[in-house]
Amino acid sequence: MKRVLRHVRVAGVVSVGALLVGLAACGPSYPVLDLDSPVGTWRAAPPATGTLEVLRDGTFTITGSSFNISTARDAIDQYDAEGTWQVSSSLPELFLFIVQATDQGRPQSGNGGRSPDYKQGTITFRDGEDTTGVTFVYSQPLS
Repeated sequence: MKRVLRHVRVAGVVSVGALLVGLAACGPSYPVLDLDSPVGTWRAAPPATGTLEVLRDGTFTITGSSFNISTARDAIDQYDAEGTWQVSSSLPELFLFIVQATDQGRPQSGNGGRSPDYKQGTITFRDGEDTTGVTFVYSQPLS
């Protein structure tokens, strides 16, 4: 009887352990944050490429992006842009206003983009059909 109880306990511990591992795997793929401001460095989540720098002075730069925010399409080569940014007064939305942009060294025209809910640690820009885009993930500063 003791032997049976020991096997039941072991099976219970293994089952609970497997459940915890399974639940951990279902969590978010990015760290969940509660940012007060979008200021900082944001890196594109693979397979996308690029870096978004949002600066305190109200400007931003995008370098080496695989997504062209000016046209809301995949970049031909590497998309670079600079301009100004603003957040919504009522929602955690980030607006980028492009002043200058290039794709494969060619000038691009376009107004910019809007990303909802940067406070969670991601800034995402998508095309109109929601088939392509880029997600920039907040990169915590080194202490």
